[in-house]
Amino acid sequence: MRILIFIMLMSFPCFANAGDYNTEIAKFFTLYESGKNIEAIDTLYSTNPWMSNASDAIQNIKTQLQGIEKIVGSYNGKELLGENSIKNRFVHVTYIALYDRQPVRMEFQFYRPKNDWIIYSFAFDINFDDEIEKGAREKISHGM
Repeated sequence: MRILIFIMLMSFPCFANAGDYNTEIAKFFTLYESGKNIEAIDTLYSTNPWMSNASDAIQNIKTQLQGIEKIVGSYNGKELLGENSIKNRFVHVTYIALYDRQPVRMEFQFYRPKNDWIIYSFAFDINFDDEIEKGAREKISHGM
């Protein structure tokens, strides 16, 4: 009975695309984890035809991501840090990629203008320790 309900729910458009951004993130990490960083970025941005206007910015991301292991060491996995959404139309998903030297924050933003989720933005950075310290200090000052 549960399988039938699940199949019925998935047949309605409002549910069918509700998790597609997670599928796109999974595709990204599958390629990324197999050392195909450029293909991972290409696959991610292929969901949004408007991104052809930002080809220089995308190329810059590819170049930086291609050399990241020289800075932070070998990749050891990932952890989901959080997800925020606005009315099932815009979502911001943050992962931490685990490297030998230090973590790398990876942020994905997806937008759903109609039925399908498209990439809106992807960013990564290694300098987010100030934010972590600030958050820890706020917790301490508010009595946790």
